[in-house]
Amino acid sequence: MVMVGKGVMNVTVREMVEQDIPYVAGIYLENFKGMRDHADVVRWVESKHRSKPVCMYYVATLMDQPIGYILWTEHGGFRSKAVIELEQVAVARMYQGMGVGSMLVVESLRHVCRYLHGRGSELKLVLVTTSTANVNARRLYEKTINAREHALLHDIYGGDELVMVARREDIPFLDGWDHL
Repeated sequence: MVMVGKGVMNVTVREMVEQDIPYVAGIYLENFKGMRDHADVVRWVESKHRSKPVCMYYVATLMDQPIGYILWTEHGGFRSKAVIELEQVAVARMYQGMGVGSMLVVESLRHVCRYLHGRGSELKLVLVTTSTANVNARRLYEKTINAREHALLHDIYGGDELVMVARREDIPFLDGWDHL
């Protein structure tokens, strides 16, 4: 459930399925400038989706239609202490500012931690990069996973990128969740 003004939207977070890919591609195109061709974005999302569990997509849905998505990518192999990257999170423009992005981060990370625990691993840390100009994204990562600035990468995707890190022990909503 997401609060919207004085009302509530029944938004749920679930794993992305193949039928969601065109919606995810559309949300990508609304939010990012990298790829501009819908077919290219669909191919990219399909490729990432097929690499599960290295890449894991989750969608926020309203009436079972995706209104946002998040992509988690695991780095360094299947280790007992997993390093994952919050690679992308985006919400359809008409639903931005309503808490959908926060819900995506929190709920999907709980799913990822359950998956890790099921295979005998646990989360070590979360990496995230964002444009230095994207203050809203930085606030989202600080607020939801307690991510902190760690490094600056110059001239990556047309600008400077801030690298942020959230260590497992600093993510309060995960207490006990990785074992459920």
